[in-house]
Amino acid sequence: MSLPPDLSAYPLCRCFLSGYLSKSITDDLNFPPDQPSVFGQYEQLFQSSLQVLHLTKQDLRSRPEFNFDSGDANNLESAIALLRVVDALRLEEFRRIELLKARNNTPGADIVCERNGQKVCLEIKAITKQSRGRPGFFFEDQLYEKILECLPQARKQLESTARELQISVRVFACVVNWFAQSTHLDQDSYQRIVNKLERNHGCESLKGIEGVLFVTGRGLQYFFLNERGHRQLNVPGRLRENSN
Repeated sequence: MSLPPDLSAYPLCRCFLSGYLSKSITDDLNFPPDQPSVFGQYEQLFQSSLQVLHLTKQDLRSRPEFNFDSGDANNLESAIALLRVVDALRLEEFRRIELLKARNNTPGADIVCERNGQKVCLEIKAITKQSRGRPGFFFEDQLYEKILECLPQARKQLESTARELQISVRVFACVVNWFAQSTHLDQDSYQRIVNKLERNHGCESLKGIEGVLFVTGRGLQYFFLNERGHRQLNVPGRLRENSN
């Protein structure tokens, strides 16, 4: 993949993506050759996130997860997912949004923020374009199974950060980059996934997690909170089926 000749029109893309794009790789999934407007979308996301996080581009790029020069597509999608959640939180009127670093060599949550006077931590999972759902499963069930795989570790990370920073609300955020799921699933579909996580496995899947946030590849977001989360955050959205 060669460096697009007009990348100079996107200074933040040039800062973060020039090394990635100059590698001898082909990443038509994240940078479709027939969609040059994608760089404008990346530029807007970088700009918005830097403003929300009160960081310079050098500050953000100095974090290992935001140095994309290795050409690792999964790393790119995972880091961009963090920024997409930052933007989603901004739209939901959260404040003091910060990216967390690992503390005491113990894996923790990705983001801490505040709303309605309450501190919140979030762990983000990116369902990357490089990954695949289970063959033969419906789109909704493929996503459910993928989330079920990563929830145990995410729950541990949220618990660790909540305990250390005395945080009262824990949220699991899932950025869904799969094209089919982003295109065909609607809010009712995501509601059913959350309800299924509540009902199955003795309600252990979401134990200790007050909220689930989905951000889709189409830019839509769906926020589900249990009763405690609703009381604490006062965020408009659907209640989860159960309360823990």
